[in-house]
Amino acid sequence: MTTGSLPKNPLFKDIPAEQLEQILMPYQSFTFYEKGDIVALQGDRCSALMMIINGSVRCDMTDPTGKMVTIAILKAPDILAPAFIYASNNFFPINITALTPLTILTIGKESFSRLLQENVKMLDNYLRMISDHTQFLSDKIRFLKFGTIKSKLALFFLEKVRDTGSRQFIITESQQALADLFGVTRPALARTVSEMMDENLITVDKKQIFVLNPLGLKNLCI
Repeated sequence: MTTGSLPKNPLFKDIPAEQLEQILMPYQSFTFYEKGDIVALQGDRCSALMMIINGSVRCDMTDPTGKMVTIAILKAPDILAPAFIYASNNFFPINITALTPLTILTIGKESFSRLLQENVKMLDNYLRMISDHTQFLSDKIRFLKFGTIKSKLALFFLEKVRDTGSRQFIITESQQALADLFGVTRPALARTVSEMMDENLITVDKKQIFVLNPLGLKNLCI
């Protein structure tokens, strides 16, 4: 595999492909994983840039009681925990598991620092990406803290549509895990799902969800 195989990532915005090939050639290192392999464990040190080239991963967080909640599904060209590379406590906050056969571009922290120092455009892109990510997390935390159950579910379903690229998807989280994520009881969550079905926003078949009205879900998030 060569750097020419790299998917377009915001880190490389406005950098011509031929220039990017030349920039990354001395640093490229690809790591391959099989479906089900552990890519990183919560508490492992994050000491390199890790960009998904092919495949997808599931990001789970475990609390002190051992309860696990799925935080996100990432796919090419996402970067794993980009904000933690330079953190004082640079440890992965999540467990990362390969959902498919997986290829990851790995660039060590020192090498990545040299890349940023030598390429102002890439440095600008990286800083913008971290800032946007921080803003996104801030908005999401505020929303999950103060939103209604229905608005939280609407956002959750819309993010699933975005991540899967389809209005039909499987919910991998248990009902209890979703209730914990939204800070509500299981009965309250079940009632809200039933209401959304009655309003023809979604249909549910066991763990399979089909979004009937994406605009209606978006309006709930306003």
